[in-house]
Amino acid sequence: MHYRYLNVAKIHVRYLATESKGNPVLLIHGLGGSIESWINNIEIISSHGFQVIALDLPGFGLSDKPQMTYNIKYYFKFISKFIKQLGRGSHSLSIIGSSLGGHIAAEFAINYPSEVSKLILISPAGALPFSFKGTPVLRDYINIVKAKTVKQVRDTLLRIDKNVKPIEFNYANMLFERLSLPGAREAYMSALEGSAHAPRINDRLNKIKAKSLLIWGKDDQMIPVSFLYPFIKMKNCRIILLENCGHTLYRDNSTLFNKIVIDFLKE
Repeated sequence: MHYRYLNVAKIHVRYLATESKGNPVLLIHGLGGSIESWINNIEIISSHGFQVIALDLPGFGLSDKPQMTYNIKYYFKFISKFIKQLGRGSHSLSIIGSSLGGHIAAEFAINYPSEVSKLILISPAGALPFSFKGTPVLRDYINIVKAKTVKQVRDTLLRIDKNVKPIEFNYANMLFERLSLPGAREAYMSALEGSAHAPRINDRLNKIKAKSLLIWGKDDQMIPVSFLYPFIKMKNCRIILLENCGHTLYRDNSTLFNKIVIDFLKE
């Protein structure tokens, strides 16, 4: 994969754009993620005629990590600037967001309804009640920033989804290295706080005009499937629950995930 860098609003951001000339599909990763979160999805989706674009959000991956407040409003406005600078802002844009990325994607679609054609949310944050203090697994994942070794990172990742294949050492090593970069741990915690204290999207989902798809793993131990109910009343939203799937189903159950996504994008 060919990675590039772009200066957006004084942030040096790493991104990837496939060679396909089809309609653009933007991938927004979750907390602690990066372009590599989508390693099992990018080429397959692109091979069906879509230009897949993925980025490291500011504060994550190999993008800049300045000391600042990383809240949801900052992120969805940054995404707007990013896609416009790439020249991809149009009604043909589809967005896929996972967890924190799903929160950002939903807010983008709420605030820029005419700019999104299709929206795919994977176990999104943003609709959780303020009383939600996190599951034990989520709290464990939050503490990944305190890991002192690659093994501790790998052990934490293995606890996220009970049904997934063993986490590859290379992925755990990469995440450990990324979290060790200057400013990474501070950005991680700031983004977490920014999502936790952001305005809830529950009562604003009707502002989303894009045809939408919600995908949730029944065995999600990070953001339990019971929190999907605000989306049931959402117009033009299809909901798919996947058995034997957890929070990172796009990576760990990529064959099924890719088929569902490609079929939806082609409709």
